[in-house]
Amino acid sequence: MNLNVDDAKVILFSDSSMNIGGQELQALQQMRSLNSLGYKTILLCKPKSAISVRARSDGIAVQEIPFRNAFHIPSLKQLFALVKEKTPVTIFCHGSHDALICALVGMVQAFRTGKRAPVFRVKTFQHGYPLSFAYNYLFSGTVIPSHYLRSRFLVNPAINPNKLRVVYPGIDFSALDSAPEQLPDDVLNWLASRPGPVISHGAILRGEKGHRTILRALVKVKKVIPNVRYLIAGEGQDKPLLETEIAELGLSESVLLTGILKKIAPLLRRSDLAVLPSLVEPLGMFQIEAQYLEVPTIASRVGGIPETMLDQETGLLIEPSNVEQWANAIIWMLSNPEPARQMAKAGRQMVVEKFSLNANTKSLISLLEKA
Repeated sequence: MNLNVDDAKVILFSDSSMNIGGQELQALQQMRSLNSLGYKTILLCKPKSAISVRARSDGIAVQEIPFRNAFHIPSLKQLFALVKEKTPVTIFCHGSHDALICALVGMVQAFRTGKRAPVFRVKTFQHGYPLSFAYNYLFSGTVIPSHYLRSRFLVNPAINPNKLRVVYPGIDFSALDSAPEQLPDDVLNWLASRPGPVISHGAILRGEKGHRTILRALVKVKKVIPNVRYLIAGEGQDKPLLETEIAELGLSESVLLTGILKKIAPLLRRSDLAVLPSLVEPLGMFQIEAQYLEVPTIASRVGGIPETMLDQETGLLIEPSNVEQWANAIIWMLSNPEPARQMAKAGRQMVVEKFSLNANTKSLISLLEKA
């Protein structure tokens, strides 16, 4: 499906965050994909924000709006003028302040003209008890990345389930296939001086990501596989806590905190096993990328992760925080490389079908066409 430039339909994406993370990167990827099909996307974001800088470098149109709070009058006026000029077919909102401002502009537009562009709120988490008013009335719908997260909203029976739309994220698998970059020299040197099987884990260093479960399991694993190594990629508030635990468990020669890696693929390509022992996970990306690269994978049976893996078919799903089960699963995977590889190959096929950019873009287009 390609549109003529003169007939290009405008789609607005808004984000009031100053930083950039997985949600923002996903939005930029969606905008690039839609642009390649002939749509005209415009990013609405705060001046000097990280997503503004990245979007411009990607050749994405940017309109800077202050979004100082959810009722910022100058932002409301600026957005209303933009909507009047561009007549977008849809607006996707990724932040909190921008979402309410977009919703208010849509309501004013409907009051003045009798019609409005559909406004979709994109939510990748849900803390606490969800209130129904915003989901039922402020937005045309809420886009969420997993059926698990959808169930978290529906604990409130007053929320209209038809307003909750699951759109699985799209992953640029071609970027994982591109010419591999090398790991940083310090990581390569550490690996070279400590031969043995490599377990990798890419996640922010926070308690809910389950790093401590693997550290405790590793003590048991080393009794069977003494030269096992565990590489943790990421940064976060729990770094000092993890460093202390690594030392207390006597794992200093077996565990490396690599910090943030520019790309995760070089680490996965050096890995014999990937793990995602999260205690909470709306969906997760690391285990999807690992399966695509045919790395045997173990993850927690929690949240949206079971939507990305099939237990004993594409990988192993383990109860979170169960150190004994994790240790046994790691030992089995590393001791049975052939069945582990077969599961990894099946995992690649599954994630390509379910989480490709093409599948994600089709879902978005279907969403806006129905709206």
